[in-house]
Order: sequence, then structure tokens, then C-alpha cells
Amino acid sequence: MNISLKSWKTRLIAALILVLAMYIGFYVWILQSVKQTVTSIYMEGENGITLDESSVSDTVRGKFLKFVDFPSQKPDDRIQVQLSTGHVFHTFTKGTVWVQYSYEGVGQDDHAAMYGASRIPIKIKTKLDHGTWVIVDKEEQP
Repeated sequence: MNISLKSWKTRLIAALILVLAMYIGFYVWILQSVKQTVTSIYMEGENGITLDESSVSDTVRGKFLKFVDFPSQKPDDRIQVQLSTGHVFHTFTKGTVWVQYSYEGVGQDDHAAMYGASRIPIKIKTKLDHGTWVIVDKEEQP
């Protein structure tokens, strides 16, 4: 069977485009999954948000800071968590996500930020486990 050079190049380009599309699809899937899990970890118990226990390992859950000891915190303060867009590097079964988060306690009366932290970088390692991205490690810069 004789395959022409033009046909070979076309097939190679099509294969590369297919692999790139799959990589971008996984990129978006991993990023969305990790951001949803991180938000639910920080916001657990607030506004009816619950954490899916299968999306983060037990050892890593303790590494996420819980903002419960701010001196000026009041029981009726509203909590806001914002995550940056983030970046992902993956191998289709494992990945690393870099995001920054901001955490604020907002007063009910004047809607002003009373305490919190902003643009804190975190590095999260994740793996694909039965169709779900599970957070297996987390590093945070103080």
C-alpha cells in the first residue's frame, strides 16, 4: 500500500488537532472540577453548600485553612470566596492546578469587607479516579 506524502501530512495534522482538542477538553474539565471542590471546601456549611467527600482525600482536606478564628468575625457575617482563572498541566490521568483564591468576611450591615486574605497562591495535585477528579495533594504559600 502506497501512501502519498500529502495524505500522510494531512493525517498527522488531523491527529495532532484531535490530541490538542482532547488536551484542552481535559484541561477545562480538571480546572472546573478542582475549582468547584476548593470552593465547597472553603464554603462548607455556608449558603447550603456541602462538600462531596469523594472529591478530596482525607489527608488533604486537613491542609485547607479554615477561616474561623478572625478576631473581628461575627456570627452573621457573609463569607465570600473567589478563585482566579487558574492553570492546569495534566497527563490525562493526573494533573496539577495552580490557582489563587481570595477569602473575605463581609458584614451584613454595611457590606464592607471586614477581614480576609487575598490572592493566595495554591498548587493542587489531582488524579482521575473512576471518572472523578480527586484532590490528592495541596501546597499553599503563606
